[in-house]
Amino acid sequence: MRGHKILLIALLAATTALPEAANAQFLPRGVVGTVTMPLRAMLGRFGHFPRSHRSRMTQDRTAQDMRLPNPPAAQLGDVGPIGWPSAYEDVLGFTFWPGRYVGQVRAHGFDVITAAMTGSARGPELARTATTGAAVQSDSNISSVSACNENADVRTDWPASQIEQTTQLNAAQRDALGKLKTALAESIKTIKAACRDVSALPPTERIKASVQELWAVRDAGIYIRAPLKAFYQTLTDAQKAGLAWKQPADNPRQAGKAASSGMARQYQACAAPSLEASERLLGQIEQDVRPSNEQNASMQALRKTSSDMAKLLTAPCAQPIPADPVARLDAANDQLSSMSLAATSMEIALDSFSAQLGAEQKAKFDSLAH
Repeated sequence: MRGHKILLIALLAATTALPEAANAQFLPRGVVGTVTMPLRAMLGRFGHFPRSHRSRMTQDRTAQDMRLPNPPAAQLGDVGPIGWPSAYEDVLGFTFWPGRYVGQVRAHGFDVITAAMTGSARGPELARTATTGAAVQSDSNISSVSACNENADVRTDWPASQIEQTTQLNAAQRDALGKLKTALAESIKTIKAACRDVSALPPTERIKASVQELWAVRDAGIYIRAPLKAFYQTLTDAQKAGLAWKQPADNPRQAGKAASSGMARQYQACAAPSLEASERLLGQIEQDVRPSNEQNASMQALRKTSSDMAKLLTAPCAQPIPADPVARLDAANDQLSSMSLAATSMEIALDSFSAQLGAEQKAKFDSLAH
């Protein structure tokens, strides 16, 4: 893990210090390389991570649409980190039905890190309801009862069962779907095995646990990629069309202007929660800990890291929705990699900040939002 942290520090330095031309050469694909071009074109300023181990949606949706007032009903229980307990389910939903799930994926960013720090869940998942109709999240601190949702009913056959119900498959296709279904069940089991109650832990330990859980979700996505691709390749063109994301047609005369305006609105709607979450987190730390003048440099370093990571996590907001399921899974996995990078960078910065605190300040910091 220490080796990963060193690499992440180097990558962070690259994101914040290198010129844009250098960024294209040195930064990881999916984190900045595919992002800086649309961001620069749209905003004029912004500049695959190896590891060992839902409503109608178009690209010109507004902030109100992005928050998904009526998200899809939960199917898998908690399979993600604190602050985004539906992460894996949302990734799978985005993979197969992007029109319903894009907001569940793209609207998450730095808010997940803030939730890990404060022990509370905020964001689109608050409106989710379990299959029984009971809420699976609230805006209060995460309790040990809901931390891993171990006793909740879980549909290990989803989303394969829904695909089978809505698509006529031949024998070979059913066999390929069966292998994907097995891989999905195994991946869900692995994520849940890594889950633990972190509600009583201090902020630095909660964020460390979230890093591990984000990697677990990302690794699960990598694990199912091969059987997903194998299943997708067995489909006919007509069947593939049913799983394709189709960009709404534009008036040719207005296409360029509408696309640019639409992407700008999408970016603003999606990026705002990350940037606001960063400011909210730093404000809460300053209010609770009240750093001294001597500690100001450490506080400013933490503020810079938080701001840089919040901006990094706005990157997926500017990206178009990939056309096919495999590419959408790749895009979601890249987003999870970026979130893991950001969370690890924050963990390092928080460790450094915490080390400068006095005993009374440290106690207040460790009890953040408890």
